[in-house]
Amino acid sequence: MRVGVVKEQKAGEGRVAVTPANVKKLTAAGAEVWVEHAAGIGAGFADADYEVAGGKLVSHAASWDADLVVKVKEPDAEEYQYFKSGQVIWGFQHLASAPETVHAMQAAGVTAIGGETIVKDGELVLLKPMSAIAGRRSVIMGAYYLEAQHGGKGILLPGTPEVAAGTVVIFGGGTAAFNAATLALAMGCHVTIIELKPERRTWLEQKFAGQDLTVLASTPETLAAAIKTADVFISTILIPGAKPPKLVTTAMVQSMKPGSVLVDVAIDQGGTVETIAAPTTIEAPVFTKYGVIHYAVPNQPGAVPRTATLALASGNIPYLLAIATQGIDQAIATDPALASGVNLYHGKITNQSLANSLSQPFTPLTEVLVRN
Repeated sequence: MRVGVVKEQKAGEGRVAVTPANVKKLTAAGAEVWVEHAAGIGAGFADADYEVAGGKLVSHAASWDADLVVKVKEPDAEEYQYFKSGQVIWGFQHLASAPETVHAMQAAGVTAIGGETIVKDGELVLLKPMSAIAGRRSVIMGAYYLEAQHGGKGILLPGTPEVAAGTVVIFGGGTAAFNAATLALAMGCHVTIIELKPERRTWLEQKFAGQDLTVLASTPETLAAAIKTADVFISTILIPGAKPPKLVTTAMVQSMKPGSVLVDVAIDQGGTVETIAAPTTIEAPVFTKYGVIHYAVPNQPGAVPRTATLALASGNIPYLLAIATQGIDQAIATDPALASGVNLYHGKITNQSLANSLSQPFTPLTEVLVRN
């Protein structure tokens, strides 16, 4: 099988989905790996590193001329021309917020695997390390944009021995929220987490017992009250494969203190904040509305590409090896976790949440999977 490793086109994105160490494993397993020139440069991997590992350096177009195309983020519009029937495209797809990409994939008959929907032992195993990075970085970005030169309210989020630290309010209690809370508490902040599931609230209370953290049941009323207290508000709500509702309303944002910072971690899936109409970028990450600084970068881990790539590549490689050695159909049939990542199979939407979000027909994977 030919595996294509594509250089990311998204602005500010320095991650690469495959490291030279992974190329060595893939080639040892019999795959032919074509790596786009400079694909790994942002993460600190030179072209020569890939060549030594057994990869072949190719152009952008040639990297797409593969059976299995491996990316980090969803394809850009200019890459739709490379889609072809039977091709497998791997990456964090977030297709619920990209209907035009879905249409192009359907027209070409590709199979799209979304790392963000792969579930193993009840966890989003590939998304988890990226969520951890995004959660921690959200606190760092919140602290940065609170400074007066960025239009913030001019406070030092961790405080000083003489001045109290700020307040961080986190909407959702998953991996990103846990990591945001961990860093914010280490800074000395007061932290509030708003979480829907009772069992998760109990878990969070146990994990952070004895620390300056409050866990609240998620209702519109508790959210509206808590957001007013936030120096930094972080929304982490994610519905795997689906576009979430706009739970953070304009009125809630208007109630926030002038110069406070709002970060929407899950903007790549559509986000939950009504005042954010479109994502921002790593190069131009913020805008101010109603006196509140909005940070809406969909690929936060791309700003720390070395750390993110090493975490991502270690999670990717078992699945990539399975596809490369067994073929996509056999690999899906034998691994329920990999099957959970199939968003489209030969152009048909096989993820229920994605189909619902786009009001498109859903086809169960079990009905269309080719079994040997």
